[in-house]
Order: sequence, then structure tokens, then C-alpha cells
Amino acid sequence: MRIIPVDCNYVEKEFAASFLLSSGGRGFFVECNTTHAIPYLEKVAHEEGLSPNDVQGLLITHVHLDHAGGTGAFLKTFPHAKVYAHPRAAKHLIDPSKLIASATAVYGEEKMKEWYGPIYPCDPERVVLMQDQDSFFFEGREMKTKHLRGHANHHLVMMEPETQTLFSGDSFGVAYPKLFQTKGDIILASTSPTDFDGEAALQAIDWILGQHPEQIALTHFGFLPKEKIEVCGQILRDQIQYSMELIAQIIREGIDVHEVQERLQQFLVRYFSERGVPLTQDDLRYLSIDLKVNAQGLHFAAHRVQASSGVSDRV
Repeated sequence: MRIIPVDCNYVEKEFAASFLLSSGGRGFFVECNTTHAIPYLEKVAHEEGLSPNDVQGLLITHVHLDHAGGTGAFLKTFPHAKVYAHPRAAKHLIDPSKLIASATAVYGEEKMKEWYGPIYPCDPERVVLMQDQDSFFFEGREMKTKHLRGHANHHLVMMEPETQTLFSGDSFGVAYPKLFQTKGDIILASTSPTDFDGEAALQAIDWILGQHPEQIALTHFGFLPKEKIEVCGQILRDQIQYSMELIAQIIREGIDVHEVQERLQQFLVRYFSERGVPLTQDDLRYLSIDLKVNAQGLHFAAHRVQASSGVSDRV
């Protein structure tokens, strides 16, 4: 089994990956990123000696557009492939109208075209629903999936048995090579809207650690080696604990999303500095998208807690 990371060139280089599993003249992808990324996937498959007809399937970890926005285009390009997804994700693949509307409301039509391209519906006959702990076979190997909440309520991870590679989506954070491979163990938890749940996110990390994978395939970005997994798990746990404290502060103090982002940034600067990995202003600019989206996710989570508890809305 060969596992080949594919740079989807989303936002910039080495920011979002797809992974090609290649064995016995057949291929299978995990994640597809956006419609703009499909030619990169096709190119890597061709370099591996695979025709479009040789690609058997695609697993998406969750339906956020930087993971699955190109699923409809993927099925057009690889005519024999099926897509494997959590049932809650599958309904949005089959009818992406709500995804398109909500993302367009946030980014605007121009950015939607620039970042994601057209989003096509998927043929329901080619969508395979994956319940918790369901599995499927690729070239005689049983690919086991697990439903892990925390980042998204419809999030799946997958274990490839031969290499013991765990495909984590966003459940085990983001670690960009530009920082992780040059400065140190800079890995960030992902608390983006709209489903962040701190307790569930902690449970997801513990479950992943308990599988003892040989490596973790991070959608953002690349392979996390075995010797780094435990320490990165603790770093993520620390960040999630602070994120839960921030949610409580938002509810208690009524701070706006810009203040949340500032406090989150200050925490990360202090935290990594204490670990001997100081973040520069250039580093913070590089992480600015994650900081902004993470702050929005925490603000949204606080609003959800307030609404469910009947607390007056000051957010």
C-alpha cells in the first residue's frame, strides 16, 4: 500500500491535502478539497499509473468545503468511484444548496468562485452512508471508520490497516509544514463553526491516541510521525481546555469575536513561548485564518450554550 499526499494548493502551498491510497492498480482518495483541486488529484493518480476508471472511491472526513467542496466534481472525473461519508454529511453532498447558500453569505460570490469553484450535487446512488464504526474494503483491506464529534457532528476518521495510518481530518488539529518542520511542534486545535464541542473534542483526541497509529495523516497538512503523536496530543488538549475557558468568558463578559481572537492569539504566543517555540509576527500572519475561524467557532459555541440555557444573549 502506497499513501501519497496531494497538495491541493488551497489558499497556498501545503495548506490542505488529499491522500491517494494506491494498491494493485487501483486507487482510493481520502479528502478531495475543492473543485479547483480535482486536476491535482487526477494528475497524481496518472503519475501513479492509474486511469480515472481505476479510482474506486473517496472518503470525506466531513463536509466542510476545504475537505469536500469538490466531491461532485470528483465523481464526474472518476466515473467508477463511490464516496463514503457520514449520513449527516451525505445529505449535503446530494443536495449542496444549503452549503452553498451559507458559505456564500459568509464569503460572498466572488470569494466563493475564487476559493471553491462550482459545487455540484452528487448522485445518491454513488454515496455510501457510513454509520459509527462501519467499515469497507479496498483491495482486500478493511478500512475501519469511527464517528468522532468535537470539530463537527458528522466527522469521520479512518484507519488504514497495513500501514496503520489514521486519517484524522480536523480531529487532531492542523500542523503546517512551514512552521512544524522548521520551528518545532506548532500544532493548532481546530475550533471552527458551527459544531465545536470541547468535551467531545477531548474525547476524540483520547480515542485517536488510544489507537496507537504509526502515523496520522493530517488534512492540514501531511503526515504526523509516531514519535510526535503523544506530545502533539497533549498540546491539543491544552488548547482545547483553554478554548473551553474562553467560551465561559464570552458568556460571562460578553466579549466580541475580535476580543476572542486577540485572547486566543495571546494564549498561543505565551503557550508556545513557554515551550521554547516563540511565534513571530510573520508566524501569526500565517496562522491568521485559523485564528479568525477558531475565534468565530468559540463565539458561536458560546451563543449556542446561551441559547440552550436561556441566558440573555450578550454575544
